[in-house]
Amino acid sequence: MEKKGVINLFAFGIVLVNALTIVALGSSETLSSTSTSEKEKAFDPESMNLSVKPGDDFYEYAEGDWIKSHPVPMDKSRYGEFAIVEDRTYDRVNGILESAASNTSVPDGSLEQKIGTFYSMGMDNFTLEKQHLDPIKGKLKMIDNTSSASDLQSVSTQMMEYGLDPFFSMYAAPDKKNSKIMIATLTQGGLGLPDRDFYFRQDNESIKIREQYLTHVTRMFVFLGDSPEVAENNARTVMRIETRLANASFTNVEDRDEVKTYNKMSLEELQAFAPGINWSCLFVSLGYPDVAEVNVRNPSFFKELSSALQEENIADWKTFLRWKLILGTSPYLSSDVEEEHFDFYGRKLNGQQEMKPRWKRVIEAENEAMGEAVGHVYVDRYFDQGSRARMQDMVFNLKKAFGERIQNLAWMESETKKEALKKLEVLDVQVGYPDEWLNYSELEFKNDSYVMNVLRASKFKFHHGPSGLDRIGQPVNRKLWEMNPQETNAYADYNKIIIVFPAGILQPPFFNKDADDAVNYGAIGAIIGHEMTHHFDSQGRKFDASGNLTDWWTPEDADNFNKSTEVLVDEYNRFEILPGLYVNGNLTLPENVADFGGLTVAYHAYKLSLKEEPEMIDGFTGDQRFFLSFTQVWRESDTDESLRTLALTDTHSPARFRVNGVVFNVPEFYRAFPNVKPSDKLYRPGSERPVIW
Repeated sequence: MEKKGVINLFAFGIVLVNALTIVALGSSETLSSTSTSEKEKAFDPESMNLSVKPGDDFYEYAEGDWIKSHPVPMDKSRYGEFAIVEDRTYDRVNGILESAASNTSVPDGSLEQKIGTFYSMGMDNFTLEKQHLDPIKGKLKMIDNTSSASDLQSVSTQMMEYGLDPFFSMYAAPDKKNSKIMIATLTQGGLGLPDRDFYFRQDNESIKIREQYLTHVTRMFVFLGDSPEVAENNARTVMRIETRLANASFTNVEDRDEVKTYNKMSLEELQAFAPGINWSCLFVSLGYPDVAEVNVRNPSFFKELSSALQEENIADWKTFLRWKLILGTSPYLSSDVEEEHFDFYGRKLNGQQEMKPRWKRVIEAENEAMGEAVGHVYVDRYFDQGSRARMQDMVFNLKKAFGERIQNLAWMESETKKEALKKLEVLDVQVGYPDEWLNYSELEFKNDSYVMNVLRASKFKFHHGPSGLDRIGQPVNRKLWEMNPQETNAYADYNKIIIVFPAGILQPPFFNKDADDAVNYGAIGAIIGHEMTHHFDSQGRKFDASGNLTDWWTPEDADNFNKSTEVLVDEYNRFEILPGLYVNGNLTLPENVADFGGLTVAYHAYKLSLKEEPEMIDGFTGDQRFFLSFTQVWRESDTDESLRTLALTDTHSPARFRVNGVVFNVPEFYRAFPNVKPSDKLYRPGSERPVIW
């Protein structure tokens, strides 16, 4: 389940399935997460391709030799600094998990026992192969016994509770127009392909992917015991129903529109609107009989789902549920089933040639299952508390620079500036780890099977996680995080007016306590600015200083803002990713605004931090190192398949355009690199450079 309104810095790929006070475990060894080895320079000039003019392709100029010498590894679909730092973190987390798994004297029910049990079951290949599909046979029988509409609702609700989400997702989120209270939220689902448009595009690649998907679903039904002929018919049934649901789904652009996705209804209104589901019965069966209102993110989807549930026959729905069960559990079953899942979602969709090593796959699942518990140990062992203080200094300068930018905007009236500054003032910056940790006392793991532990963890999160249904009707808790401390990422939450920087990203090259200010402001400074700007991007700007969805802009200022962002949309629409495939400027607009604003604010914050003119390092001025460091963070090698899938689904532009699309809009870039001339390929005249934040 993707939490809407929470905007992250980076996405590694398409997530289709939800897997789902502590004593430091094992060794007391502590490693600084912010030191730089002798071999690792804060910025390495050897990564540059000096045969390319900076004005023709700054991304290639700054990082071309590095990209050429770092092809995508066989077990990845993308490879860059995010993957490198993630691998470094995985090595550390692996030590934590192995230590917990090998501790035979740990008390039952303790966090260490839970961490160790989950890891041990995930790494037990012998049991996985021996059990094959046995752990899910009870749930298959439950589906097979379905004979009525009420049975269908009961079974699908149980599956949703386990994170399998056959029809839609449900979670608690802040009420967009009353951001102090959590509300039950419904969002579209039911699709096995990454996005609704995958069902309808008529280009050769999309047709090929649909054919490969049908083959994949057929093979999965064969695993479930169907004959090849029956399996093929069942796969076509799945495709037909998914296509029907896809046709009623929001596009990826619509699904990120904060106004379109706010449709609050009473339970009575929802029942009249979508009578194919007994909504009060659903909430009673989940243990929440007092739910009185919900936010329905996409009413048209639920209208169509309601009709489909009444019109499609029970036998076809049973087929559909069997598919959703094997889809959601296949990564945690025997190797033949897991390999088939990977072949389509990893190899076909993203060009990843080999699965990651098993221990990494189990770490990913454990991070989903109880990542905050693991993160607590990670922080104790690896996070340098000095990083928090250094980050706070940078945040202070970035807030000051952002405030000055707002005050000096020529296109914004004083009334709107006042409200913007008020929002900036209340923006809460959280660094390293949450001030309040999740309570895992009700989470239980057993030694029965890996997949059942994954499902138990998903059920725990469904009820008790940061967006768990237990929080419906409760006050919004700004101290709970949507990311684990060990993640190499960052995010902004529109409703909570917070930005979050987990410990995992506070490592070189993102944050380097030994580097000069130019490098740090170009890297983590631009990331801080990126997350700050999200609260003022094309969607975040719709929320006021209280986190409520409301119009606090004068009509003239809103019009000026929209005209400037239209320039960005047009610019990114012209970026060609692969032959005939272009960036979607509307889909990526919030991230592009955040990249542009983030780098701009970070540059001015860097200038505020300087007490004297910085020295030349490796032949580059401080300003040049600022822009080179920004580019280094985004250097990346990609498979063509990954680029294609991400271009069609991801809100982030590909790395090359996150750099080239931004720097050529920043006036200070041209002053830093005076050899960039109007005759160069990517030079943008001043009249074509938007001024936003």
